[in-house]
Amino acid sequence: MEAAKAAEALASASEPAHSPTTRALTGEQTRALFDILTHRETYAEIEGFKAPDAVTGYGFPFTRTMPKLTADDEAVTESTSPLLQFMLTKLVLPLPGVRDLPAEFWNVRMQGLLARFAEAELSESYDKGAMGTRKTLATGASSVLEMVARGILGGVDRAGEDAAGREYDETKAEDLLRAFGHVLEDWAYGNLMEQVSEHVTATEDVESLSPAVKAALNYAIINVATFAHHTFTVSPEGQDLLKLIENLNSLVPYKMIKQTLRIGNAATMISGMMRLMLAKLSVTSLTNWVGLTANADDGMNLLQRIISLALSWDASEFKKSVDKVEKGKGDAAPTDEMLEAIRLHVGLPRSEHLAIREASTRDSESIIVAILNASDPQLASSLTEAQHTQCLEYYSGLLSVHDRDAITSVLCRQPPDLFTQAIKDVVGAYDPMIRSVHSQIDIRYYLEAIQSFVSELIRVSRPKKVKRSKKKDDSGEGSSKEEEDEEDGASVEDYVVLLRNHRGLLYKWVHDFAKNCPEVWKDFPAWGQDIAVRFRKPDAEGGDKGLGAKRRMEEQLDEMVGGLDGAVREEVLRAVDAHARYLAAITELSQRRLQAVIDASGSGSGSGSGSTSRTTASGPGIYLSQWQSLLDSTIITPSSKQGPLRHGEDVKYVTTMGKLGLGGRKLKGGKGLGDEELKAPDVSVVVTALGDAFRDVIRQRAGE
Repeated sequence: MEAAKAAEALASASEPAHSPTTRALTGEQTRALFDILTHRETYAEIEGFKAPDAVTGYGFPFTRTMPKLTADDEAVTESTSPLLQFMLTKLVLPLPGVRDLPAEFWNVRMQGLLARFAEAELSESYDKGAMGTRKTLATGASSVLEMVARGILGGVDRAGEDAAGREYDETKAEDLLRAFGHVLEDWAYGNLMEQVSEHVTATEDVESLSPAVKAALNYAIINVATFAHHTFTVSPEGQDLLKLIENLNSLVPYKMIKQTLRIGNAATMISGMMRLMLAKLSVTSLTNWVGLTANADDGMNLLQRIISLALSWDASEFKKSVDKVEKGKGDAAPTDEMLEAIRLHVGLPRSEHLAIREASTRDSESIIVAILNASDPQLASSLTEAQHTQCLEYYSGLLSVHDRDAITSVLCRQPPDLFTQAIKDVVGAYDPMIRSVHSQIDIRYYLEAIQSFVSELIRVSRPKKVKRSKKKDDSGEGSSKEEEDEEDGASVEDYVVLLRNHRGLLYKWVHDFAKNCPEVWKDFPAWGQDIAVRFRKPDAEGGDKGLGAKRRMEEQLDEMVGGLDGAVREEVLRAVDAHARYLAAITELSQRRLQAVIDASGSGSGSGSGSTSRTTASGPGIYLSQWQSLLDSTIITPSSKQGPLRHGEDVKYVTTMGKLGLGGRKLKGGKGLGDEELKAPDVSVVVTALGDAFRDVIRQRAGE
């Protein structure tokens, strides 16, 4: 009896006064609901930056007016992007160097650049008939950021396992996952940053710190390799992105930079590097300097010329396709009037583009038909399917050229030159750090190593010609002659081997930095420990006393659901249950993929020369499924004049149209071990019912 009373008293004492006696959500439902809301909110805020006024509503640090402050002198504002602002202000702004940036870097330079990008009216995947590079990268970034968001909003769970008894078998996926969880737990609740700092100061063998760190680093390598594989191999735009990186890499003046780094005096070296990369040499820059002109385009510096030239090379491929359509003959060739209407539409303002896109989706007609209808309905009525195909390719090519010209204009041509000034702000903020590092460390060694890594990354990512044998026909008399007609992209294992072979460079850099520049290095582990506190659960044992007033996210989600009307609540819970089943399925799939990569590439305990047999088409990571879900749900214009709208899943392996010889090509989407398709359920009812309330919770957290 006494034991029962004690247990009851303990339960009532541990339950917050504001918590309901009965919960509306189970543990799985809470996790699923939290996943839904952070997933949708993160990408909605990223996508919102397409609007010119998004950055002005972002709030601190982009606002030019002083925000109201809390008792801890932290900025609070009603941001239109509360989740992104929360992570920026709590995690990024305190970073050494970043915290020393002048206010104008954010509220003048970055705000101006982001506003210019929005005003440039860059194209949409809907119009181009395929997933573009920017869409792929934006959704990928969102899938990673939402994991950080869940960590800082919900906190890191505690396993309660004795650290001294932890052992890990790096050939087992579950052990790598367990090790990574333990490292996160030690970081959030322990003194891991202090241990790491002491260890890397003494040795460059980072992995010898503990079995957990060694296994967690192996897990991190596999996940980074998976991200690279998904970006460069799985994505149909991967090879275009790789070509852009290759062009940029070929234009970087490595030899001149190395010569500048040979200068012993740090101030002279920095000055020389700034002149090399940022000095503008043109007639206009000279007349501006002597005062004959002002606020004019004063040419480009070397860094801007590198960007401009790389983008112009990329645009030239699309221009060839545009020229081909314009010079086309025959019945399939569009008329001059059709092409002129499309050209004029590209240059219209954002409101006109939105209106045409809305008409296309409303009437289930191609974007081309909507454009021609708005210009001259007779053009649309006379359009044949063959002409429509050519027009769609023409429109996509024009948009690709426009995008690259617009990006070049924002970064390199529009006065005032915000991009160059932003670079100068960054160099100024990190000037003390650069001086310390330059005087103690040979930076040329690491520059050469980075150059080597980028070259190796490009080499590994290129498709490789493979010989395939023809299959025999049913009579058994088919040819078995080998032929070189297929290409294999890089596998996850290829990237794992690449990263393992180069990980020593990163470890050596951290060791050199910590050992030789202690006065600068000490700020980084201190920053890591400071932000770790924000990833603790408010009522976790050993948590910071300052978190005592904060409420658990589980309680707030429970209250949000409990406050819904009965019918709406039931509908929301059905959607949450469906998403919980989906999460369980992709979690199990991710673990099987992780095990497949481990089996194919080795445990990582060796030199990194593990097997590269292509047994897996994808690597681990729940975020991959979240990433693909965002891409699959993207609306795409119909492929014919009239027809149902397509989605990203319908063009999953289709390259962007409008590129000569490659546009609209369908890539081979082979599947590997355990690579079945899992489709995310429709949870729009959850976002409709609870999206605004969740934003209010985020804003509340921002003020705590």
